[in-house]
Amino acid sequence: MNRHSIRGLLLIGLMGATGCLTPIGVSPMNRADVRRLLSADAVSADVPSISSHHVTLRLGIANLWQSAPEEMLARLHTRTLEEFELDQQTTGDRLFALTEYSYLHAAKLQTVCSRPIEPAGNRGRMKPVRAKPYCEGARAYYIAASLYAYAYVFPDDGRAPPGGLDPRLRTAVDIYNLAVTAAIRHREGTIDEGSLEYSFHLGEVTFEIDPAGLEYIGYRLGDLVPAAQLHVRGLRNRYRQAGIGAPFLARAIPQEGVERPLTSARVADELRVPITIFVRYGNATEGLRSGEFRGRIETYNENHTTQIQVAGRSVPLEYETSAALAYSLEYSKMWDFEIAGFRSGDALPVADGLVMLRPYQPGKIPVVLVHGTASSPARWAEMLNEYQSDPILRTKYQFWLFMYTTGNPVLFSASLLRESLQNTLAEVDPDDQDPALRRMIVVGHSQGGLLTKLQAISSGTRFWDGFSEVPFEEIDVQPETRRILRKAIFFEPQPFIERVVFISTPHRGSFLAGTFLGRIASSLFRAPTELVGLSLDLALSGVSLARDAVSQPGFILGLFRTDEDEELRERLARPSSSVDNMDPSSAFTRSLQSIPVADRIRANSIIPVLGSEPPDGKNDGVVEYSSAHIDEAESEYVVYHSDHSTQGHPETIQELRRILLKHVALQ
Repeated sequence: MNRHSIRGLLLIGLMGATGCLTPIGVSPMNRADVRRLLSADAVSADVPSISSHHVTLRLGIANLWQSAPEEMLARLHTRTLEEFELDQQTTGDRLFALTEYSYLHAAKLQTVCSRPIEPAGNRGRMKPVRAKPYCEGARAYYIAASLYAYAYVFPDDGRAPPGGLDPRLRTAVDIYNLAVTAAIRHREGTIDEGSLEYSFHLGEVTFEIDPAGLEYIGYRLGDLVPAAQLHVRGLRNRYRQAGIGAPFLARAIPQEGVERPLTSARVADELRVPITIFVRYGNATEGLRSGEFRGRIETYNENHTTQIQVAGRSVPLEYETSAALAYSLEYSKMWDFEIAGFRSGDALPVADGLVMLRPYQPGKIPVVLVHGTASSPARWAEMLNEYQSDPILRTKYQFWLFMYTTGNPVLFSASLLRESLQNTLAEVDPDDQDPALRRMIVVGHSQGGLLTKLQAISSGTRFWDGFSEVPFEEIDVQPETRRILRKAIFFEPQPFIERVVFISTPHRGSFLAGTFLGRIASSLFRAPTELVGLSLDLALSGVSLARDAVSQPGFILGLFRTDEDEELRERLARPSSSVDNMDPSSAFTRSLQSIPVADRIRANSIIPVLGSEPPDGKNDGVVEYSSAHIDEAESEYVVYHSDHSTQGHPETIQELRRILLKHVALQ
């Protein structure tokens, strides 16, 4: 066989082995793999998108990305400038490619600059480089990425902006947001005051700071934390308002000599404010030609601004709402208050208990959330996370929190709730100009539900009759004692409350309160100084607040019990705790359950039970269904397979949302 025949046979064999593959063709590919290939980008996968890769392949510079990335970026920048006037479509493609590649290069430089090093003689222990938070090279390319992204999204050279369905638009905005975050926060938690100039590989950029955006309800915003770089734990869902701008969490820092307005005085100091920093480039496209750029750093907060005008378009701003809530609670003193606030009646850390999450917002209906025993406003976090991110509820409602020492007698705490609501309305609307404030909804969980009911009933003398047979006006007590008693014993429906919602509320008491464990819990309570003095004054007049109390644990066990002990306790009248009040056999519980909610106030009930339907005979571990049920409720929703702490349960949150939507519709 000659050599030509051998070559022919070899060729035939090779073709058979390769399946007769042609230079160009197709082959099957997994659908998920196709999706990953088409959707990967600099933000989601730390790789350039397929569209950016196309640009570098067309220009013959793709091979430089790994070996000489800065040279590749310089060539791409030059070629883009050359065709600004020739091909607008190509210009947009290349600006997007410059956005991605600049961002990726900046991120790589930042990683290298912050990589731990091993100092000589340190026995292998690694220490990070301490020279700078990140190298200036990374900052330069972050600024470049933000400039390219801005020029791509907001063209000022006659190009049409990218269409809403173009996936590159969202990627470019995300890169802009991340690049601005890294570029402006060059010192821990600070941004520069006034103007600053910066030289980098594209030329000179001057940033002007808008100082007005850093003012917040009499405070100065500072201690900035990049919100997009935080992991949120403990909340079922993480919400953000998608848009443009670098989202931060800011602390409100008091300014010397500046007083907070009354409309904002109740906003908790420890709350982090969701803000967005937007860098408005005045000449992005022209700056790419000349090498001179102007940027204005604008700061916005979620309470005041959700959209801005850019290049004649209304653009939403990006905020991290869930991250702000979680960060606030991470360092909140509320967790420590939960037990301390039950044991000590003097432990209240705020003036009269009412706290706002945002400054007063005229035209929005207040929803006041009242927590339960040994709890705090922090337990509403799951619900607040949902409602503050709800596109309807956040425009119709403002959420207020009532904080109280939960070991105190229920009547006393209810009087403080009433007083705090009255004070708040007088502060924010002294001339009674906002009708939304008169449509208030109060939502109470567990003991908080009892406090809530007391805002919606006419008690007459029923509570006083449980303490004494002597008419109230005839008792011989100090004027201060009479004043405190009057506000804590007699209740009328508050005219500004339109609806009350009861969650896990022991209207007929809690079966746990009457047990040995309940007595133990009650024994841990230390009455506030105000009530101790009041009870002693009453004891001298022959009125015993202990008529409604239960015995101390030591007496239950029969230890050291004498007739003198009983007489002394009755005369000195140890103030009842809230646990005593919630004993189903207590005079307070018997009186309260006999008083219906006022006819003009709508009531709704949400009742959890451990188990499946029907609810009769079941409980939530603390309260029987029969105790939580009231006939006057216009709706009752039973949350099955839920324990007493149901305020974070998805069904509870959705049912209350339904009630809030219905309330708005009744206008």
